Amino acid sequence: MANFKYKAINQSGKYISGKISADNPSELMSLLKSSSLELVSYREEKNRGSIFSTGLKSSELVTIFIHLEQLDKAGVSIIDSIQDLKDTADSSKIKNLMQEIYESIKNGNLFSESLAKRPDIFKPTYIGLIAMGEKTGNLSNSFTNIIEDIKWNIEIGRKTRKAILGPLFGIILMFLVLGVMTAVVVPKVTGFLAAQNIGLPFLTVALINFSNFVQQYWFLIVSVPPLIWLILTILERFPNIHSKIDYMKLKTPIFGSIITKIESAKFCQFFSMTFKSGLGVLECLDASSVTLKNRAIKNAIFFVRQQVSDGQSLSGSISATKFFPNLVVRMFKVGEESGNMESSLKNIKYFYDKEINDSIERIVALIQPTITIVMGGMIAWIAVAVFGPIYSTFSNLQ
Repeated sequence: MANFKYKAINQSGKYISGKISADNPSELMSLLKSSSLELVSYREEKNRGSIFSTGLKSSELVTIFIHLEQLDKAGVSIIDSIQDLKDTADSSKIKNLMQEIYESIKNGNLFSESLAKRPDIFKPTYIGLIAMGEKTGNLSNSFTNIIEDIKWNIEIGRKTRKAILGPLFGIILMFLVLGVMTAVVVPKVTGFLAAQNIGLPFLTVALINFSNFVQQYWFLIVSVPPLIWLILTILERFPNIHSKIDYMKLKTPIFGSIITKIESAKFCQFFSMTFKSGLGVLECLDASSVTLKNRAIKNAIFFVRQQVSDGQSLSGSISATKFFPNLVVRMFKVGEESGNMESSLKNIKYFYDKEINDSIERIVALIQPTITIVMGGMIAWIAVAVFGPIYSTFSNLQ
């Protein structure tokens, strides 16, 4: 299916522009005609990768599924619900998407099959949940689970950005201030001291050498972080190396434990959701592994699946990976023994929601004083290195 950028004219003679997906120009024309639009011109958009993806925002997905959930609970058929959403949505992206799905269902496809045509928007796990809802006749429950998962992922993303962007901004600001001081301010002051032909103490000589190094090799200092990021990005294209890099991330101080908690919470959240929908344990493991970003933990889930398929217990297999915290293993064991897996995993989600938030708050609280101490130490070094020799010179004059 290709993406087309089109210009059409409606029944009032007004020109309309937009984007829509279709298998070919003929289908594009048919889709527009069903919306009382006459095609004027079109251009097929080339796939330029995920950076230029025309997918929907998470908030827009929540809007779609809330709308469908409410209408399904009211007894409205899925095709009528989609038509209603197509006609009332404020977003042109949602309108175009609903038009595609509406035409697909009219052509005899199931709702889940229609969603599967847009993998750039709908996750396979969501499509699987909806397919299960179609089989059981309980689509509203599938919609509820999907809405809960999207909202939870939005919140996790917000917390993750808070943990990364706040400290990162402070660190960048610190290096900018120190860079200006060492490359501009310090050379002018130390140049005056060097011209006096006086014996300079160790701290002053070290400051002059450090300032000279920054001035001569500033381009290396600036280029090293993006170069490391670029190398890691390239290496992550190789699965084995990607797994090792992700494993190292889990072992980093402070941040490693947060990554583990976030991935564990994601895994438990989705396992609980799919298990509640009636999927078997192996299917739940497959669906849950898709939601994980850390390749090392994802490989661990594949190991768990193999162990369970060989007859091992779920909690024992999870424990054998050594990736998941004891709380996760314990709750899975309680769920197996009590037969109430959903309730046990909800306890993990509740606990880790608080743990992740507390960990992020601790990191933010730790970074700020650390930056202050580093900058204060640098300023103290400059003050002692500059004013020490000047004070000694004045003492000798007396």
